Amino acid sequence: MKIGRVIAVCLLTIAFGALLWLLGLAPSFAVAFGLLVPVIALLWACRADNDSAPWGPAEPYRGVGARQDISRLAWALRSTQGRVGDTARKRVRAVAAHRLERIGLHLDEPADEPAIIAAIGERAFAVVAPSSLTRCDRTDVDVALSRLSEPLKKESQ
Repeated sequence: MKIGRVIAVCLLTIAFGALLWLLGLAPSFAVAFGLLVPVIALLWACRADNDSAPWGPAEPYRGVGARQDISRLAWALRSTQGRVGDTARKRVRAVAAHRLERIGLHLDEPADEPAIIAAIGERAFAVVAPSSLTRCDRTDVDVALSRLSEPLKKESQ
């Protein structure tokens, strides 16, 4: 606020408080109601000078080694009533597809299903299987992630 506005607000505060006192209001109440004038003026000044922030939201770092996939997976695993949503299942399925492709197995190939079950287990496969449609438990997702974090080996048939 500029100095002229500050002086005007002070004079208006004194005048308003004096007017209320002359109209018969108790002096303490007249002072209290008179102090509403600078409060309103201060709030008005804050509203009028409200500039937007000079910077936008931070862009996520996308350089070599940036790991947004971990934080996205963590947010997707927030469960409701013990069940995780489709977002978490899709992310776990993407991790599983990547890990299984390293050993030459593909989630979309029905012929690879026994080898995938042997590699990660039946409970983990129920989470990442493309044919599963039911919402899975958070514990099943945890089992799948722990099995996928272990070194995978393709079982010889």
